[in-house]
Order: sequence, then structure tokens, then C-alpha cells
Amino acid sequence: MFLNIQTQKEEAFSIVDHNDLVLYPVYNKEDLHKSGKFHRAIHLFIEGFGRIFVLQRKAAGTENSGKWSSAVSGHVRHLETYEEAAIRETKEELGLDINHLDLVYMLKLRPDKETNNEFIVLYTYLMDQDKEHIEINNTKDKEIDELIMTPLKDLIVDIDKNANDYSPAFLKLFKSWLMFEKLGGKK
Repeated sequence: MFLNIQTQKEEAFSIVDHNDLVLYPVYNKEDLHKSGKFHRAIHLFIEGFGRIFVLQRKAAGTENSGKWSSAVSGHVRHLETYEEAAIRETKEELGLDINHLDLVYMLKLRPDKETNNEFIVLYTYLMDQDKEHIEINNTKDKEIDELIMTPLKDLIVDIDKNANDYSPAFLKLFKSWLMFEKLGGKK
């Protein structure tokens, strides 16, 4: 019997060790969180000109349902890179084709309670609102209830007043991203 690597890549997710090295695959998303094992995810902050931020509200029945989160987020599939996952998830969730050269790597979080035991890589993407249009793409699974574009200053104020409306991982990533911005983008 031959193993179809492409099928495995699409249907499996990697369990990783404390150094983010792949141990073995699991074949459904529920096993990732039920097991409490470390695994991988991506988040993508999409920003438009004028410091406009794109956010999604997670649909019912999804991880962090009803909470606001990054414009794009999702699990990294087995045998997939973080970057490949960011590009794939952006297409799946928003119908937006992005080039890997336009992704900016920001940071990597280690697994903890706030990240649901996920290693999370955060990327940013600058979207040209005049040329690119996003929409909720729920053809496969309904993961997103709502998309909004909000000025960064309004987002900061709302997070301060309504932190419980946001996913814990997003809050942690956003705080780290803001610190990076305050340092003038110096890693």
C-alpha cells in the first residue's frame, strides 16, 4: 500500500515536542486540543493603509467562538511550513491570494494556556484596500461570523475596555506586536 503524502498533508496535524520538532501526526483537529499536546498554528495580522486593522469574529462551534481574533488564524497541517499555512488559511478564510514575499514574520510564541498549547507564528500583511478585497469564505466550514476593518487606535481602546471579547492568543500576540511597534520595528 502506498502512502499519499498530499492527502496526509491535508488531513493531518503535527504533534510537536517542546522544541517544536515534529513527533507524529494526528488526523483531526479535536485530537490536537483534547490531548493537551503541543502543536502548531499561525496568525496573520492584516493591516490596511491608514493603520486599519482587519479582525474576524470566530463562529459558533469553533475554538474561541464569539471572540474577536486575528484576520486569519489556523492550524498548521502535517508536513506544512508555518508560511505555507498562513498563505493557505488566508485563501481559505478570506479568498485572498497573497505572495509569500509579502508576508512579514513577526514573532513566535511558545505553547501555554493562553495559546491552547500551540506554538504560534505571527505574520503581518499590508493590504491595498483599493486593489484587494476580502470576504468571508465559508464554503468548507463556517469558521468566521463577521469581518471588520477598524482603525488601530479604536482597536486599542476597545481591547482596553472589552478584553474578554477577544481570544486569549490574539491578546497575547497583539500585546507583543504593539511592543514591537513601540520599539520602532526592531527585533
